[in-house]
Amino acid sequence: MVSFVCNYCQETLKKAKLDMHTQRCRNASFSCIDCSKDFAGTSYRQHTSCITEAEKYEGKLYKGNNKKSNSNKANKQIIAKSTVDQLKAKVEELKTENKEKKRSREDDSEKSGDGKKAKNGGDAWDKTKLPSDTVDALVCAIAAHVGETVDETFDDMKKQCVRMVTCHPENKASKSDVKDKFKKALVLALQQGKVKLVKGI
Repeated sequence: MVSFVCNYCQETLKKAKLDMHTQRCRNASFSCIDCSKDFAGTSYRQHTSCITEAEKYEGKLYKGNNKKSNSNKANKQIIAKSTVDQLKAKVEELKTENKEKKRSREDDSEKSGDGKKAKNGGDAWDKTKLPSDTVDALVCAIAAHVGETVDETFDDMKKQCVRMVTCHPENKASKSDVKDKFKKALVLALQQGKVKLVKGI
C-alpha cells in the first residue's frame, strides 16, 4: 500500500489513515513517499498506484516496462509459480533424470556384456563403474569373485577382492580402508544372498 508523509507535521501515514489525519491536522497536505509527488486537499485519493522500487532506485538505468501498472496485479501475473512450487518441480525433474540415467546404464551394461554376473545372482562387477560406497563396491567384488573361484582360502579371497576394488579406476578409498571394511561387506553379501556358505567343508 502507498504511504504518505504529512508536509505540515511530518507524520508518516498509510493511505487509509489520511482522512482521519486531515481532521486533526487542519493545514495538512501530503507527499507520496515513493514518487515524492505532492497532493493538495483530498487529491491523494486518486493516487492508487506508484512507481516500483526498481524505478525509484535505478532511475535512468531502469529498463522495465515504461507504462505504469497496478503493481500488485502485475507482480502476481509475472510470478506464475511460488518458489516452493518451482523447487518441487525441479526435484521431480531431477528424479526423472536420475531414473532415466540409471535405466540407460543398466541397458548399456546388458548390451555390452562388460559386467559379469556372479553365478548365484550377485551384482555385476563393472570395470568402468564402481559404487561410491566402499562396502557396496566390496560386495560386488565378492559376488563376482566367488562366482568364478572354487578352491581358495579366505585370505586369498580377501586379497583378490581388495585388489579388485583398490585397482579400480574409480576407487577413492585407501587400501587400508578397503581391508577394514571387507568383513562388513562379506556379512552384507551373505545377508543379501549374493554368496552362500557351503556346508561340510
